[in-house]
Amino acid sequence: YPHVDFLNLQFTNFGKKGFFSGKIETAICPDDNSKVKQILGEEGSGKILIVDGLGSTRVALMGDIIAESAEKNNWQAVIINGCVRDVEALSNFNLGIFALGSVPKKSEKKDRGEIGINIKFGGISIESGNWAYADESGILISKEQLELD
Repeated sequence: YPHVDFLNLQFTNFGKKGFFSGKIETAICPDDNSKVKQILGEEGSGKILIVDGLGSTRVALMGDIIAESAEKNNWQAVIINGCVRDVEALSNFNLGIFALGSVPKKSEKKDRGEIGINIKFGGISIESGNWAYADESGILISKEQLELD
């Protein structure tokens, strides 16, 4: 799929799933994981949450408790332009968990951020309703669902 955009950032997969795909839901969360916790606490129906944490390494936007909620609520994966924590525990969840890195500090809970908005990072724009396809080599973002072999 040479015509499909990819996120031009170097992510690490902290979850158990090495390949995943699904419809995207978006969120922007500036050093506050309130919206991440909120949306992953709802039914995911196989979707992928893409979080623009503005590339921050100041706090983690996801840890083991939120990952457990995401798995329980049938999310495929979470992709974070920011950091996670509880790395050892995250590797046990049947999720794709891509992030830029890890930090031990929890985020504040001040309900900052938005869900379902257009976000832009890694050289591309991402909208809720787009599709993501990811493996250890990178993440493709498509406006339509792709036919996989």
